[in-house]
Amino acid sequence: MRIILLILLSLANIACSQKIENQPAVTQTISQQEFEPTVYQLIDFFNKKDFEAINQYIHKDIGLFIVYNASTSPTMRRIEQLNNLKSNNKIIENTIPSWVEDELLGVSISGNPKIQYEQYPTFNPCSEKVNKLGLYANPKEKNIEALKIALDYYHWELKHYQFEKNPVWEEYQAIADKIAPKTVKVVYIENFPGILPNDEKNIFIFYLTQLDNKWYLTILDFYTMDCSA
Repeated sequence: MRIILLILLSLANIACSQKIENQPAVTQTISQQEFEPTVYQLIDFFNKKDFEAINQYIHKDIGLFIVYNASTSPTMRRIEQLNNLKSNNKIIENTIPSWVEDELLGVSISGNPKIQYEQYPTFNPCSEKVNKLGLYANPKEKNIEALKIALDYYHWELKHYQFEKNPVWEEYQAIADKIAPKTVKVVYIENFPGILPNDEKNIFIFYLTQLDNKWYLTILDFYTMDCSA
């Protein structure tokens, strides 16, 4: 009888594990009625360079991570507001490289292109080759890869050079873990106006995170599309 019970328990465990393995991956469901107005509002503010208005979409406890490439190394800066940029050709506060400031000041998105909820375009930043243009958001991809790359590299540096535990890294990692399952990446790619299809592209990537039933701007990604990255 014990043998029969053990066999039955084993079969039950196998069936349970198979059920877990066969379950579809949990993906984020978003309300387009809440998500899309935020995307288009931010696009309008970036086009107008209205950083004061953009700051309304930065969560006070999360901040805004700007991820970029610095000397072939992924780097991030966390800021509380987007008012530390050039104003009337004057640098108010230099917390990010000038080329990142120039990218932000040069952001231009034509009109209000329809958001495609599908796979993101594949892109080679060095050759400027891209398989499709447009505005994309894919809630099925629950990742914040640009920030994770920068955090992983920072952590590697801490371990490699045997630094003491860094509370700033731990704080940032905790924030990343919190926002990862609630974040959607928005990718915009188009040809520069008046430029032939195979020439330079206009690219802008940002991430929105849903917290307390509101979408916040949490990451600006200038690393993914950097040829030297």
